[in-house]
Amino acid sequence: MIIDILFFIEILMNFVKRTNINRTLDQISWKYLRGFFIFDVLATIPELFFGESLKFYWLKCFRLIHFMRLCDPLVLIMKYILNKETKKR
Repeated sequence: MIIDILFFIEILMNFVKRTNINRTLDQISWKYLRGFFIFDVLATIPELFFGESLKFYWLKCFRLIHFMRLCDPLVLIMKYILNKETKKR
């Protein structure tokens, strides 16, 4: 339940996250609505409002869409290490 609450907070925060490309609230909201919004809502909202039941538990698989984002720090570290090693050669 705590993870679902954190994902719900993240859904709300995604409507106001600024980037270099999307600076206005309209641009940010529109980009999120066209992107990951539907997956985030399907993975989070049913569990929060209808309780933890096996009937809706399969919807949590939509959280796997964000799996690649979790790997981003590792990819950056590997690029840095490999770039440094190739310069030595």
